[in-house]
Amino acid sequence: MSTKIRDWYNTQDRVSLWISVLVFLLSFGVYLKTMAPTVSFWDCGEFIACSYILGVPHPPGAPLFVLIGRIFTLIPLFGEIAARVNFISVLTSALTVWLSYLLIVKLVSRWGNGSEGKWHKLSAYVGGIVGSLFLGFGRTFWGNAVEAEVYGLGLMLMMLILYLGLLWMDKRGSSKGDRILVLIAYLGLLSIGVHMTVFLVMPVVFLLVVWEDRSKLKDFRFWIAGLILSLVMVTLEPFLALVLGWILVVFVVLWIKLDPRWVLSFSLVLVALVGYSIQGYIPIRSSLNPAINENNPDNWERFKYFLERKQYGQQSMVERMFTRRGSWESQFGAHPRMGFWGFFREQYTDKKFWLIPILLGGFGLWSQFRHNRRVGGVLLLLVLLSTVGLILYMNFSDGTRYDQFAHEIIRLEVRDRDYFFTPGFVFFALLMGLGASGIVRRLSDFKDWLGYGAAVLVLILPITQLNKNYHTPNNRAGDHIPYVYAYNFLISCDPDAVLFTAGDNDTFPLWFIQEVEGVRKDVRIVNLSLLNTDWYILQLKDKMGVPVGLTYAQIKWVRTKLPNGREIERPVEPYLDPILKTKRYLTPYVDQNTRSLVRIQDMMIEQIIFANRWKYPIYFSSTVPSPDRLGLDNHLKTEGLALKLVPEEGENMIDPEKTHKLLWEVYRYDGINDLNVEQDDETANVLAYLPESFIDLSSYYLNNGKKGKSIAELEKAIELVPHYFRSYYLLSQIYRDSGEPEKEKEVISRGTEYLERLVKKRPEIVLHTVSLAFFYQILGEMGKAEKLLNQAFDENPNDSRIEQSLVNIYVITQRLDKAREVLEKWLQNHPDDLNAQNTLNRLNQTR
Repeated sequence: MSTKIRDWYNTQDRVSLWISVLVFLLSFGVYLKTMAPTVSFWDCGEFIACSYILGVPHPPGAPLFVLIGRIFTLIPLFGEIAARVNFISVLTSALTVWLSYLLIVKLVSRWGNGSEGKWHKLSAYVGGIVGSLFLGFGRTFWGNAVEAEVYGLGLMLMMLILYLGLLWMDKRGSSKGDRILVLIAYLGLLSIGVHMTVFLVMPVVFLLVVWEDRSKLKDFRFWIAGLILSLVMVTLEPFLALVLGWILVVFVVLWIKLDPRWVLSFSLVLVALVGYSIQGYIPIRSSLNPAINENNPDNWERFKYFLERKQYGQQSMVERMFTRRGSWESQFGAHPRMGFWGFFREQYTDKKFWLIPILLGGFGLWSQFRHNRRVGGVLLLLVLLSTVGLILYMNFSDGTRYDQFAHEIIRLEVRDRDYFFTPGFVFFALLMGLGASGIVRRLSDFKDWLGYGAAVLVLILPITQLNKNYHTPNNRAGDHIPYVYAYNFLISCDPDAVLFTAGDNDTFPLWFIQEVEGVRKDVRIVNLSLLNTDWYILQLKDKMGVPVGLTYAQIKWVRTKLPNGREIERPVEPYLDPILKTKRYLTPYVDQNTRSLVRIQDMMIEQIIFANRWKYPIYFSSTVPSPDRLGLDNHLKTEGLALKLVPEEGENMIDPEKTHKLLWEVYRYDGINDLNVEQDDETANVLAYLPESFIDLSSYYLNNGKKGKSIAELEKAIELVPHYFRSYYLLSQIYRDSGEPEKEKEVISRGTEYLERLVKKRPEIVLHTVSLAFFYQILGEMGKAEKLLNQAFDENPNDSRIEQSLVNIYVITQRLDKAREVLEKWLQNHPDDLNAQNTLNRLNQTR
């Protein structure tokens, strides 16, 4: 051990230091044990693939994460490349927990009044443990800690910056304190290369500095540096222009006279520019045309467009936040997939006991204000910025508002957006740790045994949280489902196929196994969402070999001045519509006959099909909704999970030989029917596509008089994907129609028994609950079905599947008043649900 390290160690609180190590090891061990062994759904496949090939992921790119990811792909910690990138989140998330412990202890240590005894330190230790573990075992934070996501690394940098801010308070007014500020400026701008939300901590630390150091408060040079750096949150060009201009101005001033105040301002802006230079990776790497090159930001305009996150429209995120995409009640409340309160109440405990973390965090904030108002104000501001501020900025859609740019209703968010609020959950956990310290200290003032009792009680709370969240999808151990899902889709296609996919989950995992695993790289994947952008169409045409018959001038959007003087963005030249034989521009328009919006993706599907002229096989993923297939369903033939475009026409066409071979001999099913592999509602819904392929084949055999083969397909579906209710139900119907009631009942009983086990283990998965209630109805056990659905409705009052199932039961049992009651309750929170309103109107007519 070097002298410096030994001297540093001797000056530390050794008990606290070793407790922090134990906290790190505990969280690290939990994350490592529950880490995903391979690719996960959503953005993880894209991040892993981009790390491996040094690609450019979706805006704003996360270049620092990609570069660190590339380093980890070269370190043989695990056999799987995906696991190596997942490990980044494991390590950095555990370090975040460690830093949070140090932060809480440092804050509590400042509560002293000069007469501290043993409870001063003991309460700090307890608060540090409680707060850091509440953070570490929080539902959202933990979920991000076990897969290839940017939030572990981003939050580690955020906590490090905040901790450095507290260290600065001890060194303010000295040259060492100024050096800490320079380091903060560097890390703050560097962190944008992971995720923009990390920068939320920078304005707050700036306020802390000017509050604590009056010389900084009165120094215009320091203010100018801070204001210039804050522009990075709003706009790119003015930020860079002012950074370079200020560096030049200060350099001239320092040439004339050396002044420490000017030196600090110069250093802050200069190192910030160095940190921000990580963004240079984006245009440099884009210019080399990697296989994944989202937005193709290889020139200044596209680079600026990329950083402003103009992925699918012409509005930046800052501009978009001023037009609300959902009601305040939905955005702040518990609306599905996007309501903040719905996410917050389940972070640290069961949602029935949400008041406990609120009281603990509130007492922590009060305790901090009582001892240091400025630091208390900093923590409160951080919580507000990363909760209320992000609600306003992210402006999530509740599916009720009209988009004037896309000319359609903005869809409800496609997934739970809780991960955007992770910083808020993290900072609130710090307050909970301070609350634990405050409780222990206050009670110990009366009696020691009260202090010890309080310490034990608050230490138990995060342990119960660990137990609660361990048996959820946070535990990814053994989860190969996303890999299997992607593999099965790709392997379904003929050589050199073009495959249309619908969204992230049927695209990003496929990119991963193509680029990292080398599986079926001959298949050209065409993502329909991205197909609404000009850069992606050009990539398909020029780099991916997808047949596109349009010219550059017919594809590339440019600003055009119309004869009436109005400026719009559209291609320079129109193209000839292959069906209507009329010229039109490649821009969205409203069909005058159907009054529906025709998107660029719709036009491009037609273009690709006509330009291909049957040269390459063309497939649609079975996940693509029927309306997005442009009325081609009667020209689509099922081949396993893929739908092949064919010249002949017919209903429900299927290739039985190929589909049977794929389902029985080629596809992989690793972990799908393993009850020890945790799943969430999204995964359960995604897995429905597999048994539906068996069902399609079973129907084909049944319609062609091959009852035995039909039964065999359904039995195989039940064996491989035993949670899917339709396999049991359709099999029971075959036995019913053939006059075998005992076998009919046995199949339903088998499905009921399995789903009862599943609902008991995974009560949060709505699909399983609704399926079990359906089986209870078939068995005539209406009371059980009603009780189950009412319980589920209390837990998930915004899930339409439960609402519809419950109404159906009341209609069947002729309790129409109950059905009306459910519908009226539903419509209070979902007034735009036309189906529910129509059902209620029909029921009211029967009065």
